[in-house]
Amino acid sequence: MPNLAGLLRRTEFLSGLFILILGGVCHLAVGDLEIGTAQEMGPGYVPLALAWLILLTGAAMTFGGLWDGREVQEAVHWRPLVAISGAVVIFGLLVDRYGIVLAVVAATLVASFASPITRHRETPALCAVLALFGALAFVKGLGLAIPIWPR
Repeated sequence: MPNLAGLLRRTEFLSGLFILILGGVCHLAVGDLEIGTAQEMGPGYVPLALAWLILLTGAAMTFGGLWDGREVQEAVHWRPLVAISGAVVIFGLLVDRYGIVLAVVAATLVASFASPITRHRETPALCAVLALFGALAFVKGLGLAIPIWPR
């Protein structure tokens, strides 16, 4: 088992710590929502279950990282970091006012710039498929109160 400085340079270990922190934040975000039972689920049942899954995944990754020999790369890859973060922010800003279809299209367009090998000719088809799936799954299937089109 490596020393602490060696652990802090390992990809799997650091990723596991990040996932553990994320799972802890999700667990805290559930707050005092009613959990309920498996037969009568409360509003906090699924979020709490997902928080526990995230925590378990983070623990497994952190534990596995103790023996993982791969080190963290020195360079930060800014292109995917900015593109994916921007896509998430754009989706959050647009979905309520402009509907899920336009929000998914805009977020997918921005996210397509994350990789230098993206085939931008195929991006419009991906936008259409994801927007259709999002509208059908979340608005029609799950009945979420998200507008499909701009209000």
